[in-house]
Amino acid sequence: MNESKFKQNLGQFEEFEDLKKYTTIGLGGPARFVVVAKDLRQLVNIITQARNFGINYKVLGNGSNLLISDKGFDGLVIINRTNSIQIDKTKGIVIAEGGAALSKLILDSAALGLSGLEALFGIPGSVAGAVCVNAGAHQISTGAFLRSSTVMLSSEKVVSVQRDWFNFNYRESRLKYKKEEFPPVILTAIFQFQQKRKEDILSEISKFKKIREKNQPLGEKTCGSIFKNPSGTDKNDESKERTAGYLLDSAGAKKLKNGGMRVSKKHANWIINEGNASSYQARQLIEKMRQIVFDKYSLSLEEEIEYFGDWT
Repeated sequence: MNESKFKQNLGQFEEFEDLKKYTTIGLGGPARFVVVAKDLRQLVNIITQARNFGINYKVLGNGSNLLISDKGFDGLVIINRTNSIQIDKTKGIVIAEGGAALSKLILDSAALGLSGLEALFGIPGSVAGAVCVNAGAHQISTGAFLRSSTVMLSSEKVVSVQRDWFNFNYRESRLKYKKEEFPPVILTAIFQFQQKRKEDILSEISKFKKIREKNQPLGEKTCGSIFKNPSGTDKNDESKERTAGYLLDSAGAKKLKNGGMRVSKKHANWIINEGNASSYQARQLIEKMRQIVFDKYSLSLEEEIEYFGDWT
């Protein structure tokens, strides 16, 4: 690699910058290069440069479903800050760039009387992140409302793909587990929403906001739900005893602590960085959580979060 040429083509960037400032849990070591992409043209150009020079890269949105290692990442981290949202009220179509905040998408749509993802309001992820992991809550999932998406493939082609291309499943898509050297990147997402009274939509948003405030440790340094529900659903009725939160709580997870990390007293499927923690401590705590559920129920929980960086 001609590093000086790569740097020249990269534009404004940082070297060996800690990634913790780009995650909601406030953990993560340094990346070799960090660059912020503010528009789609810049994002595509940065990805192209990385591929041309053989640099491994990772695109981050809001870093809310992620645990980055203390050693960081020996490559390029692209912070996606593309955030345009275009709305066709008559057709119920919303086109959002990947870096746009999911909650802003929901609010902007609600303001024009378009309904769909209200149950997800308050999830601190980006649009691309929500599509990639098929984010969901209260039996509503992102993928159910996706119509199509513009994706930059590994071949550097920018193509439009339909919803089925993602192979959506509970908390996953074909992109979530992509471990390619040059992974595909979601540039825009096109959603199909339904027309509804603005007042009714805002009332729904308020309802789900209150539920989230009551049950989740908002305002703390967290990375969201750690484990998937073994029931493979968001139901809170007959499947309650098959939710990760219930299993962890009943197994005593809320008592667990490891260094500067602890399990939330509010929700046993969330962990909190008390301010002086490391990613290693967080991962050890996650293993303890998995173990106590296995010891009690002979069931091994599967992570919803993604591990990223050098964990050797």
